[in-house]
Amino acid sequence: MSVPSWLVLNTYVAILSIVLLGMTLSKKSGTRQDSSFVFMLSVILILLIADSFSKAYVPGNLGLMISKAGTYFIFAFDPVGYLAALIYIDSWTSGKKDHVESVFYGIVIGYVCLNFVLVTVSAALDLRWFYCFAGASHTHTHGSLFVLRGLINMIFCAVISLYIFLRRRKIRTQYTLVVIMFPMIILFSGFLQVFVGGASYEYAGSVLACLLLFVKVQAHNIDDDYLTGLLNRRGFMREMEYQSSHYRREHPFAVYFVDLDFFKVINDEYGHLAGDEALITLSEFLVDVFGREARIGRYGGDEFIVLAFEKDTQQAERKLNELKRRCDEFNQRQTSGLQLCFSSGFAFYDPDAYPGVDPFFRHIDDLMYQEKKSHHALRNSSGVSSAG
Repeated sequence: MSVPSWLVLNTYVAILSIVLLGMTLSKKSGTRQDSSFVFMLSVILILLIADSFSKAYVPGNLGLMISKAGTYFIFAFDPVGYLAALIYIDSWTSGKKDHVESVFYGIVIGYVCLNFVLVTVSAALDLRWFYCFAGASHTHTHGSLFVLRGLINMIFCAVISLYIFLRRRKIRTQYTLVVIMFPMIILFSGFLQVFVGGASYEYAGSVLACLLLFVKVQAHNIDDDYLTGLLNRRGFMREMEYQSSHYRREHPFAVYFVDLDFFKVINDEYGHLAGDEALITLSEFLVDVFGREARIGRYGGDEFIVLAFEKDTQQAERKLNELKRRCDEFNQRQTSGLQLCFSSGFAFYDPDAYPGVDPFFRHIDDLMYQEKKSHHALRNSSGVSSAG
């Protein structure tokens, strides 16, 4: 029994999608680029699974229902992929939200909603605008508006390319060409889907475009810290710029400064490799405690910074207490004498209270420094050097 060619293609594309998802989720940085990339890949993977259901042959009425459900899903929801692509592209731009962004998002969201309504009405009333099932057939055929809809989808790829062109000055130069190529690959695969058919060219092309993005952009993000895998200072500041420019009071966030205490002592007494391990361990604790939805960066040599969407001060303090507990447990397991402790300060961002990000950061840094002085004073009172 021969295996259908569409099944082979869909299987390979699904495996590639899952691998890319796994590699992206394994990163610590948690940038907007990573989260939007995961969203985009997830949309493609779900649509690919629905496409497989639409083509799979299962005998009887149940098989026909599965095929119809899969076909309806891909026709009703595949424009969500364009919205996901727009969100991803926007994650690479800097600056405040502007009129161009609002217009393009409005156009794409409007098309997503309109497509859903038209496909649903056509399916409910059996109007056969986009696809139809003849008799007991388990495979759909093209409806009267199939080609028109396919052309509109290709136009939306061009719309996304136009969006990139208009915002090209806000995208880093080294990534611009790859980001521009991204919708063009999908445009070509969409052309094959409409005028050749028979296989999931559009989804295969979308995953190929994502693979290109991963190899050329995601895996070489200059915003990542080489040692810990967190954001570096530049990357964190881009995230802070975005969050502060899109601030909403109903979605507050806190920023923490976390400084590894006595780092010079660790390097002097245990060696620089031990110092690196201490930084890596603390970075892992930060990811575990604050979660991957937080933006976590290495701000300086032994200083970390966290942007987390906390509800209130009590929740923020619980996070710091949990971080301290993790460090205490780590210290209890050590036989070398190396101890991991930190000083911290945090505050909730409020654009009305601070004239800019720099005064806000200075306030948090002052809070952290006060705690650090108390830690050093306690260490000095015990007769131990407190350098670092």
